[in-house]
Amino acid sequence: MEKSDVKNKEDFIQLILLELNNKVHHIPFGDFFMEMGPSGGIDSFRSMLDELCEEGLLVKTTQPGSNVPGLPGLKTLDLRYGISVKGIRYLKDNGLIQSKANNEMKKEIFVTYSWDSEKHIEKVMSFTNLLRDQGFDAEMDKLHTQNETATDFYKMMHQAMTDYDKVIVVLSKGYKEKAENFKGGVGNEYGLILKDIESQKNKYILISFGPISDDITPLSFKGRHIFDLTNKKNLNELYAKLQNIKTIEFAEVGPQKPAIEKVAIPMFAVANTNLKIANLVARMDNGSQYGQLYTKMEFELNLEILNETQETFSDYNIEIAYPVNATNFDVNARIENNMKIIALDGGTKIFPGQTRTIKLENLTIRNANAADFLGTAMVVRIFTQHGKAERNFPLNEILTMKDVYGEHKLTTDMFHDKNYR
Repeated sequence: MEKSDVKNKEDFIQLILLELNNKVHHIPFGDFFMEMGPSGGIDSFRSMLDELCEEGLLVKTTQPGSNVPGLPGLKTLDLRYGISVKGIRYLKDNGLIQSKANNEMKKEIFVTYSWDSEKHIEKVMSFTNLLRDQGFDAEMDKLHTQNETATDFYKMMHQAMTDYDKVIVVLSKGYKEKAENFKGGVGNEYGLILKDIESQKNKYILISFGPISDDITPLSFKGRHIFDLTNKKNLNELYAKLQNIKTIEFAEVGPQKPAIEKVAIPMFAVANTNLKIANLVARMDNGSQYGQLYTKMEFELNLEILNETQETFSDYNIEIAYPVNATNFDVNARIENNMKIIALDGGTKIFPGQTRTIKLENLTIRNANAADFLGTAMVVRIFTQHGKAERNFPLNEILTMKDVYGEHKLTTDMFHDKNYR
């Protein structure tokens, strides 16, 4: 395509790509503008090139240029453009440059490197030969130059990026220096790889013939996987990558996830530092009845005290509040608020974790006071050096009787009327 063939914007874009495809290196923007001579002006031309960069058809590099005369510390900007691998594919897909025949197999592996020294070149040849011995159709520049009288290295470099399934990049100090400064064929190739490697994540393979270090790794390759071939074990993984074979067999994802055992948060509680009134147990001892109704019932009472602390209690006092007239008349007690208070001396030690049972005075309930008693509660209090523990025991809940039909809570229906003599 010539400039005279340009009829529209699409033609002009194709001309730009063709011209850059013929350049060995990225071309300075100013030189390219003068060469192309666009009619829209320099700003419009740069905008078009930047647009093609955003579409991935071109690559752009910027570096500090020369000093500006008369303005110390100020430098010009060295802005350069080149074609990308995507741009080359665009030209091939549109028949603008030669492409392989549809029935031609895609080439397998190309090994690219920097001509650092004769020793380094020989090592690359030895490595390429190893791959071929292992069944890989690997190629490098030396294989082409001995088969051709006038090898087009620039064309060969572009073909490496577009015509091969895998590209192996041999890192070295020379490669890093040329790549980061975009020098020579390595610099141009590096620019193409940077633009293509994000979309072709399995195509480019980085290797090293020596220990991996910053001395051999270009800045934009840092953080990517590099095969250190000083370790022979890495050859197996390299062979697997070249064949897109996974070396680790992971299990298939199961049909369901495991059930999670949840840990319940316990309720907040303040640790008990005192004796605990565990229970007041009542058992019917005897009774008097007439015509299947009771006139009197007498119950044995046992108090259960629990020590849930880590301390032994030896000095404590107990008070039991009975309804007045619920005990024998000769029991020593004081009267408060219509309750008869019986005081007991603890006496016996209660050790940590121990439950002590104390027999109390019997409780007597008669038909004359049954209705009043069953509506009240006995009160138990324990006094220790840690303070007072207190608990109420409603009589209609703790007093029961047993018959052939089972156990029943006491009710006033079981007694004669209070006026019965």
